Amino acid sequence: MPDILFTNPEKPIVPSAAIIRETDSFQVQWSAVNRSDADVEAFTDRLVITRIPEGCPGSDDAEHPVVFDETFDEPALATGEAGPLQGPTVGPFAAGAYRLTVTLANDTGAGDETFNCINIEPAA
Repeated sequence: MPDILFTNPEKPIVPSAAIIRETDSFQVQWSAVNRSDADVEAFTDRLVITRIPEGCPGSDDAEHPVVFDETFDEPALATGEAGPLQGPTVGPFAAGAYRLTVTLANDTGAGDETFNCINIEPAA
């Protein structure tokens, strides 16, 4: 079981806007918490955004084009401590469905991974 988890398990990854149009940049936001019984050294999260041509939520059995793939540094965390809110700005992306996938502590393998599927609307 991972020791680095999302601070809010009900909404672990959220975009900064409820409606995103293909001309908009937006932030992808998440926060990690150390749930292990030991302090952890600084680590790196990974954000991958994939286009889902078949629509949300998409299929894990199909390959999807990656439109964004970057890592983000997190500080060392004491037991029970939450990290800062991550909020990289991404986009704009063409209208369609996208998976926002975050892997916490990607560099150590001790983190949780999940995704949020969003729809980007055509320009008004």
